[in-house]
Amino acid sequence: MSYLKKSLGLSFATQYTEMAIQFIGVMFLARLITPEEIGIYSVAAFLMAMLHVFRDFGVGKYLIAVEELTPERIRSAYGVAIILAGAIALLLYSSAPLVADFYHEPRVADILVVMSASFALTPLGGLLTAIFRRNMEFKKILIVRVTSSVCHVITAVTLAIQDFGALSLAWANFAGILSFGIAAMILRTKGTPFIPSFKKMREILSFGSINSLGNLVGVLGTNGPDVIIGKVISLAASGYFSRANGMVQMFRTLVNGAIVPLVLPYFSQLRREKGDISQAYRSAVEYLSVFAWPFFTVIGLLALPIIRVLYGLQWDASVPVVQVLCVAGAITSLTTFAADVMIAHGKVGQATVSQVLTQPVRIGAILLASPFGLVAIAAALVLAECYTAAIISRRLHAATGIGLRGVLRSTFKSALVTLCSAAGPALVMWAFMNSEHAWLELVVGGLSALIGWLIGIVWTRHPVRIHLYQAHQWVATRVRG
Repeated sequence: MSYLKKSLGLSFATQYTEMAIQFIGVMFLARLITPEEIGIYSVAAFLMAMLHVFRDFGVGKYLIAVEELTPERIRSAYGVAIILAGAIALLLYSSAPLVADFYHEPRVADILVVMSASFALTPLGGLLTAIFRRNMEFKKILIVRVTSSVCHVITAVTLAIQDFGALSLAWANFAGILSFGIAAMILRTKGTPFIPSFKKMREILSFGSINSLGNLVGVLGTNGPDVIIGKVISLAASGYFSRANGMVQMFRTLVNGAIVPLVLPYFSQLRREKGDISQAYRSAVEYLSVFAWPFFTVIGLLALPIIRVLYGLQWDASVPVVQVLCVAGAITSLTTFAADVMIAHGKVGQATVSQVLTQPVRIGAILLASPFGLVAIAAALVLAECYTAAIISRRLHAATGIGLRGVLRSTFKSALVTLCSAAGPALVMWAFMNSEHAWLELVVGGLSALIGWLIGIVWTRHPVRIHLYQAHQWVATRVRG
């Protein structure tokens, strides 16, 4: 358990350091790049995200989940990754003019050309970080990701100041991937092979083909709104929705981004050691929900001051979208770990079926709601997430025996903590109704939410209180010297 706490601590340190760097960058970029330019980049980024599924082809997860990781398997993984990355880079480059014509926006083509070069570089560090995750070497991941984030933000802000617009984000992505790969190569364990081979290609492709199908459908459902909105409504509307969705996805940056990299390695190891995956899963959901549900509730209540403080008045149209999407985020948190747990349990097919059954419903809901505006699209996504949670829970039960009823019982205390957290911000927003003091609303509302959260933790005797107390003791000991 001590190694898990240490890994979790390093993972959170990585995530929050990276978040702080990106936060500074976003504060600048929101004032340097227009909503339309953000929309243009979002369309191009969707295509890249979709093709990224085939570039990775589940190779990283294969390296983590495989029972015995041999040098030959690592070399074969490199061979598969290089071939796929090169092929996808060429496809992205050749499709750039067609995508630009479809959206009647020539700037999309320039972004896709830069992104194709980024694609070719991805095997440089992607597989090494998968090996770092398998071995729980999160200190190395911290160094690699922070290095990449610094290069990304510096490049983006520098080029945005020079009026590169949306293209500055594409070049920033290129700089981030290049620095990521260089840092990973420097930190790799001595003797780790990197000369490609193809002897185990069939084994890797067998795993990856199933995993990638699920990932592809997942990307289509997750990033579909940007593409559909950009075509059906406008690229500016896509920018507003992208900004709102980015606010809601902050939880992935704050918490999920630190926890999820541990999930597959941890549950894979637990399976190899014949541990109780069911109990571990329920505990994981219990801990996640006590952070996720208060987070989404408070973000929804304080959406207006948050948007104005972070991005400025020009993004006010994103506020109602944020508030509705927070409901979807809270529902999603119930199944955040499900796919990786199924893969760790040797049921990669069940994880894929879950995506195939749910993501087309998301896309259909977006298409049906798109003529009615951004808020309607967000509401449709809430309904889609309810359906998704039901389907994934059923598949999870079939694969591992973990039932939805037991999972929901484990979140009862988290629900009470959420109510305590929401009381203060709700009162603040009522008291400051129609106020122009966004900073004051945000500070007072945020502090009251934190106090309410802590009161709720103590009142309900939530299991997380033990770890908070241990953290407090550790800090107090260090302060005293």
